[in-house]
Amino acid sequence: MAESGKEMTFIVTSKVLGRLKEEDEDRLNKIIHLENVTFLILDEDNAISPSMTITDVFVYVYLFNTDGVYDNKIIISLDDQTRFWFEKLYQHFKMQAVSLKSES
Repeated sequence: MAESGKEMTFIVTSKVLGRLKEEDEDRLNKIIHLENVTFLILDEDNAISPSMTITDVFVYVYLFNTDGVYDNKIIISLDDQTRFWFEKLYQHFKMQAVSLKSES
């Protein structure tokens, strides 16, 4: 999707970034440097954050349990207030993260 020109923001921990590099570092670097992509790194101290996809239509959230392992509980919602709440949570993590482009 990033290569199609859609505006996208990725917020990951350095541990997740390391796994992405192991899988396909060349493709990751290409995606990171696309004009329409913002790639942010979240401090490991904030690692217990959900995996979220937020669009103009829906929100899809995959949660961690208290041990920091992905739980099998998923939230999918088309509700405007739910999307608004998760957008606020996304903004919270975004404010704590650092741009990967500024590091490279």
